[in-house]
Amino acid sequence: MIRQSIGRPARRFWHSSTGVGSVSTAGYLRRQLVWLLALTAVAVSALFSAYHEVHRDTAAISDRTGPAIVELARAHTLLRLAHTTAAEHLAYLTQHPEQPDILSFGEEYASLLTEARQSLDLADRTNALNRGDRQSLRIVSGLVDGYAKRIDGAWKQYDKPKLSRANLSYATTMMHAKSSGVLNRIADLQSKQSAALDRQQEWGTAPLLTWPVAVASCLLLGVRLVGIQFFLRRRFRLRLSIPLAAVTLLLAALPVLAYGTWEAHGCQADVRGVAARLEPAGRPVAQGTIDEVESDMSEALSGGNAGGWARVTLFVPLAGVLMAGVVLWTLRSHLAEYTYPRKPGGGRR
Repeated sequence: MIRQSIGRPARRFWHSSTGVGSVSTAGYLRRQLVWLLALTAVAVSALFSAYHEVHRDTAAISDRTGPAIVELARAHTLLRLAHTTAAEHLAYLTQHPEQPDILSFGEEYASLLTEARQSLDLADRTNALNRGDRQSLRIVSGLVDGYAKRIDGAWKQYDKPKLSRANLSYATTMMHAKSSGVLNRIADLQSKQSAALDRQQEWGTAPLLTWPVAVASCLLLGVRLVGIQFFLRRRFRLRLSIPLAAVTLLLAALPVLAYGTWEAHGCQADVRGVAARLEPAGRPVAQGTIDEVESDMSEALSGGNAGGWARVTLFVPLAGVLMAGVVLWTLRSHLAEYTYPRKPGGGRR
């Protein structure tokens, strides 16, 4: 019963595609033209939506979310190290004011703080953060400036232990306060970017809905294109329509694009796995680990050739326009040939 309910519409569709029965040539060609253009539009639209959605997320991960996560983690680590360095040096100077700073406090601390500021700036430049998060990042940068002034004050007043400790205590609060501290704010931004990465590496609703539509439309389009070849052979004694055969061959790009989408999603999952090494946000992470994560992210994306697959996105609408143009030109040519057949001398009747 089920086979009959499926088989009858399939046979009717095939008979409609091949023009079996007493159908007029002009009427068949006009109907086929409408069918082919409609199926091409649906197939290309669905395919572009499905393909573009996944590769747009890959570009976002590669250019924005991934770098933002790395730079925020790096800023968090550098600021934590800078504060530890400042506290150690100030403790040494307070206890030994008569001796020089043998640990080169100025150079080490300044270098760490400068690198941290650069990382915060790079995180902002990725454009991964929304308006609210960018405002939070600007607040963090302002707090870092205020923190640096407190450390500088403690440094200059190392020969006055009480004032030095007061400045250091205030700087410590600015850096480590649970709700409003610099490190806590950066960890919050890290968590938000990790959540964004989770959303981007999921399949999402659009691809899951549009891929079946794209596959079904391409299959129906292929059946129609094959069917019209049978009709042209029967009515026009044309062994093979080369333009329509070329359009049919273009449909072979569908599994290639499906493979590219699967590869891109695999790259996204790999990047997500690499980024997990920086979680939970706010925990101490070695600088070497952050550098490894950054390198592994880049390798995960290049290993699956995510950039190359993303550049294919433009091929989909261009191929659709080409297919529609070829179909329109070919069928209108056959329709004109049938409606106004040539005279024996080569002109129109």
